[in-house]
Amino acid sequence: MIRDPLTGEAVLLGSTRSARPNEFRHGPQERCAFCPGNEDLTPPEIERIASANGGWSARAFRNLYPAISPPHGDHEVIVDSPAHDAEITRDGAALWRRRYERSLEREPSSFPVLFKNRGAYAGATILHPHTQMIVLPERPERWARMMQSERCSLCDARTRAKHEGTAVLEGERCSAFVRNGSRFALALSIVPHACAPSLLDADAEWEAVVEMLHLAASSLLAGFGPDTAFNVLVLSDPHAPAFHWHVELLPRLNTLAGFELSTGTFIRGAHAQESAEAWRRMIRPSDGSL
Repeated sequence: MIRDPLTGEAVLLGSTRSARPNEFRHGPQERCAFCPGNEDLTPPEIERIASANGGWSARAFRNLYPAISPPHGDHEVIVDSPAHDAEITRDGAALWRRRYERSLEREPSSFPVLFKNRGAYAGATILHPHTQMIVLPERPERWARMMQSERCSLCDARTRAKHEGTAVLEGERCSAFVRNGSRFALALSIVPHACAPSLLDADAEWEAVVEMLHLAASSLLAGFGPDTAFNVLVLSDPHAPAFHWHVELLPRLNTLAGFELSTGTFIRGAHAQESAEAWRRMIRPSDGSL
């Protein structure tokens, strides 16, 4: 990791990233490296969740084209399902959490970052659903900024959402709403009610958040079409005295352009109330398929 002396921004030097195969640009590969039977096309498996038929329902391995490598950090891929179109799965999410925990056992001072890129606009290069974890040596600056308030801004935002018309889903253990300051239109924050810094501090809450994420992502794909791009960000800080872990689902309906890249300020195409209303119209009752 280096820091730009002009802007102070941190930059990772992933020198092999440009060699990644890009199925969105060049079409599907003859053999999908993430499908069952093609495990020889990936680096050695680190961990898996076994399926009832003796295979696997989720598996993890080191990224062949890492953004950061030991001893400075690590970069893993988690294949969320053997199915080529199962985007958010219970076993996949269980392996997200397990790999997060294992990375901290291996390097207690590190900062694991879990995220999913789906579709070309969201930064994906492989069609098969997968999630990534980049393990950083220091706290990301965006997380540090989220801890600057004396009060928990997410707890406050959840309370305001009910009164401002930006609430989308209310569950027993978590809620989904659109934050007024979200960078993207339709950005959905899924927030556990228990205010804890790390996803490892939550068991039942984690499962509830994953269920709500599955419902929201499924509704998004049904509403906008199966090719819709989105990112999933799991924001958790294992070292913070005060942080509220949560998940952000970011539909990527527009690309970043010159103004955003120049200033760091995002242009959002809808008010939070309009985005929340769009979600409420789109959201579908759970079909139990997770």
